[in-house]
Amino acid sequence: MMRQHHGLALSRRLFLGGALGSMAAAATAHAADDILVGPAPTATSDQTTKLIVAGSAETPCGAWATRLAPDMAEELGQPPFDLTFTTGWDGVTGANLFDAQEQLSTASSTLLVPGTALMAAMTGDSRVHYAYQRWLPVLTICQPSVVVGHVSLHRSLGVILSSKTTRIAVSTPTGPELPTLLAFDLLALRPLPVSGYATPDAAMAALTGGLVDAIQLPMDAALKERLDTLATKGFVPLFLNTVAPPVPTPADMVLPPTFPTILLQERRTSTPAFLPQAWQAIASAASLKAALVLPLLTSPAKVARWRHAAETCAAKLNLQQIALANGQTVLSGAKCIASYGMATPDVNVGMALRRWLALNLPRWRSIPVPPAQPLPPAPAQ
Repeated sequence: MMRQHHGLALSRRLFLGGALGSMAAAATAHAADDILVGPAPTATSDQTTKLIVAGSAETPCGAWATRLAPDMAEELGQPPFDLTFTTGWDGVTGANLFDAQEQLSTASSTLLVPGTALMAAMTGDSRVHYAYQRWLPVLTICQPSVVVGHVSLHRSLGVILSSKTTRIAVSTPTGPELPTLLAFDLLALRPLPVSGYATPDAAMAALTGGLVDAIQLPMDAALKERLDTLATKGFVPLFLNTVAPPVPTPADMVLPPTFPTILLQERRTSTPAFLPQAWQAIASAASLKAALVLPLLTSPAKVARWRHAAETCAAKLNLQQIALANGQTVLSGAKCIASYGMATPDVNVGMALRRWLALNLPRWRSIPVPPAQPLPPAPAQ
């Protein structure tokens, strides 16, 4: 009798154990499905509805936000975005706000940020409280720049023996023109930033007035007209601040070589360690007009949905036409990830850039700006 009772108890335990094991297995499988596939997009699912714009509505980021937001919301199958514009021309304020929102467990936001915010982090700006390397890029809009002036890029014996500096028009020494400063330093042409020229028109006026020797111009719709105007006064394009020539190349313009090509021609073996890679990082960041990014801890399923929606938007004819009219390129998918990755250097490259700035910024402040030089003779017509 006792043996029969013991057998019944054992069977009951086995039954209960098997039932609990089946429930646990089912729950684990369901959780795995959620991780791999993600919940179906609904109005109440984990969908980002707040878009922080690192800049005002008048900045390139603000203009692209108003164009991208409706298409992205439509492709994601969610309500319209809640656009939050911020102050500051370089995007640092908006990036700090995004980082603060990211710390909240209930936050659900994304960021449209210019490359100048990435440059501020690379140069060690004290205002920066974010780590842009943790962001996940979804879509980028790029526009390289061209350097124009009346400067010989060949380092002759006379240049080596003289103490002549090359005056560069900049907004600030660590602003978007930083790639041009580093480029001239890598060519051993002693760059000297002349601050206060934040717009192409102001920089052109300084160049034609003999106040600077070289300027940086965006490759936008007005580039050809600007180059033609400067060519009549003897100024020529020197190099492109980009690793590869823009595609498509404007059919009615003859563009100069890229800076890596110039550097290889002029200084084959004497470039300082890590500084060419630092130039590539800041040049890539300066070319970044806007980048749509998600927080690091975004679920893989959500990242996949956003990147698929971004690829669909980037292929739309209206956005492609807007970008082409402004000399910009919309990148998504693998090209977007690659372009953003070029602006995220490793630790050695970042430290080399900061050492270079720590050496040069005090020296630049102590050197008086040379007076205006006479303009070069205009070419014969």
